[in-house]
Amino acid sequence: MDDEDLGLADLNIDVTRCNQSVAKSLVVRALELGYRTVALNTVVHQEDMLTKKQKNKKEEHGKISEFPEPTRLQLTEQDYPDLKSQGLRPRILTRLTIVVFDNDFLIHYNKSEVVKKYDLLSIIPKTDKCLQAVLKSSFRFDIVSLHPDLIYGVKWQRKLYNECVEKYVHFELLYGPMIADRENRRKIISLAHSYKTAGKSRKIIISSGATSPIDLRCPSDVANLAFIYGLTENQGRDAVNKHCSDVNKSALGRKLGVYRVKVDRIGHVTVDESSSDDSEGMDTD
Repeated sequence: MDDEDLGLADLNIDVTRCNQSVAKSLVVRALELGYRTVALNTVVHQEDMLTKKQKNKKEEHGKISEFPEPTRLQLTEQDYPDLKSQGLRPRILTRLTIVVFDNDFLIHYNKSEVVKKYDLLSIIPKTDKCLQAVLKSSFRFDIVSLHPDLIYGVKWQRKLYNECVEKYVHFELLYGPMIADRENRRKIISLAHSYKTAGKSRKIIISSGATSPIDLRCPSDVANLAFIYGLTENQGRDAVNKHCSDVNKSALGRKLGVYRVKVDRIGHVTVDESSSDDSEGMDTD
């Protein structure tokens, strides 16, 4: 299997407020359900970032001057017996999600060295104007996600959807909030049908957004949500497999820069000197 191929994946295990023990239990449960890849997601709100004026004020509590370090986990082979029996190892990616309302967050982002440590980058725009502004900037990201409370802030139109697709951005639908709350279920289904109307549900991934192991569902059940979301059967399968791998490939390209070709040395090539001499001595017309 290629390094960029993630297999069955859940790209949103929310570890923002989790300790190491809870985060590990989430990952182990996901692997038990049949996932090969999970992404540990850390969410940061733009309003929690310190401005220049606030940095000198001691009374500013709860504000951050730097992005948090990505969460790292150590797993043993006993934590993933099913994958081990297949000769596979799990992929644990890290993801940073920034809730933004304008482009001012780029001041913090461009100066940060920590953000470069994350594998995946996502934003949650509060308005469609904010998303348009981000798309017009030099900022590049892999996933656009929407919290149920912010779904109606972004009005999806065909032009906006296509602009995201052209920049290799994927659209995330969460099923975790649907389990806990009926109103969230209605909002997320409405968002899914907005994606269908605006962009024929292209580039969709389905993630859990889980904060507890009880929120997780097996990949086949998640793919079957395609019917509720207005997706085709193939789109449902791709939403937990192929499109997740595409997100990873896009992220690798984003981190490499404008060049999307990577050359790796895979071994030594032995040159047959006698063959070289013979070829040099051949007459040409």
